[in-house]
Amino acid sequence: MILGCSEKKLDYTGNTPLTINDFNKVFKGTNLPLTISDSNLHQQTDTLIIGRKALAQFVPDSIVENILSLKDKKAFLHPMIRIEKEEEYYLLLNVTHPKKQEIAVVVFSKKNKFIDYKIITEFNDENRSSKMYGKSLNINREPSFLVEENKLGDDNTLTYEKKGWAYTDSSFRLIYFDSNKKPETQKVINPLDTMSMNYTYSGDYARDNKNFISLRDYATQNKYQFFLHFEKQNGSCTGELKGILHFTKNQATYTEKGDPCIIHFTIQGNVINIKEDGNCGNHRNMTCYFNDSYDKKRKVKKKK
Repeated sequence: MILGCSEKKLDYTGNTPLTINDFNKVFKGTNLPLTISDSNLHQQTDTLIIGRKALAQFVPDSIVENILSLKDKKAFLHPMIRIEKEEEYYLLLNVTHPKKQEIAVVVFSKKNKFIDYKIITEFNDENRSSKMYGKSLNINREPSFLVEENKLGDDNTLTYEKKGWAYTDSSFRLIYFDSNKKPETQKVINPLDTMSMNYTYSGDYARDNKNFISLRDYATQNKYQFFLHFEKQNGSCTGELKGILHFTKNQATYTEKGDPCIIHFTIQGNVINIKEDGNCGNHRNMTCYFNDSYDKKRKVKKKK
């Protein structure tokens, strides 16, 4: 009785300090593989509410804002499950909104240091128990997180989309994609369109308005900023990348710290050749590559 009375109920609002071990205790361990859908989501979600301030004791403020914005006064955080691995562990949160529920995954090192996060998927209340729509999150032992979405049209045509995510190379990356959805026709916005083109290689290299690379002046004569966009396989596979290139003669290589993607660029005459080297799956779909070549477009002369 003395021990029971001396036990203090932990405060998860964040108004008082928490230890990371006490925080982790509310996330129950689980056996994988595991499938979560809108029909069993409540079974995996604790009724306990975690305050933003509690999460912010262990996760950077900017990340907390992305998971649960201060503006979302009617949204709440609930603990779900904990996944233990050799070098890191994963905490799953259910972010409940008035008309939808999101699942966020937060990754910590074994030393309890925040590493990364991902909003894996959302379940909309309007689709719950629908015979025309189904969505599930499948978590395997790695773990990887496969989101599968199926929709039956009025003509009994089934459309599907599968996206697989995994924490690898220090961040969450798209590791699998498959879909039979028809791509939406959207105009590609070129963020470099109005910037100056006075250097030797500056200009637009393109096959059409959906497959192109733009080079623009940057800092010194050998440096260029670029924007690369492509849509292959009838638009079902797309890729996009923006960055800085430093040319040595006619060759340059894109590489950024923390990004396993490496792309080599070679310009010969009016043609730019692009060759992917490394894992660029974070910038494109998994079934196509940046490898291609584009012809330089003539500059449009301004009317006097």
